[in-house]
Amino acid sequence: MKKLSHLALGLALTLCIGIGVSMSPVHAATPNYSSAISGVTMIPLHISGQYTATTTAVTRFAMPFPCKLIGVGASARASGGTSPTLTVSVKEGASSVLSSAISVTAGAYSEGTISDTAIADESAITVDLTIGGTSPTWNDITVLLICVRM
Repeated sequence: MKKLSHLALGLALTLCIGIGVSMSPVHAATPNYSSAISGVTMIPLHISGQYTATTTAVTRFAMPFPCKLIGVGASARASGGTSPTLTVSVKEGASSVLSSAISVTAGAYSEGTISDTAIADESAITVDLTIGGTSPTWNDITVLLICVRM
């Protein structure tokens, strides 16, 4: 029951963050598609718990449909340690879909710049965390993929 509660809370938080991103003028870099376009999908990936070291493929799934990636963002609930750093990379297969990894600041939402927008059906999507600093801790990381179904 506890895991389900954390999952539900993480999903609700991610959806709230995602809705705030699409409505906020600060994030104008994310394309605003007309309401006539259907198939815009938000895929929240909540990475629950505390992370203290770089982790490759911390989450993995197969994209269930071909899509155009239109937004990628990340946030973390909290961080600790001395000068903790966190970057998030999203990969399709072995290649990053981002121009550079997303630098995350605890309590804030950061968007990445997409270099590869075409995601193939059944592609393996993974998320890598790169953590630095002295005794760093990062808690409850969320990665949000926004795509248009092709």
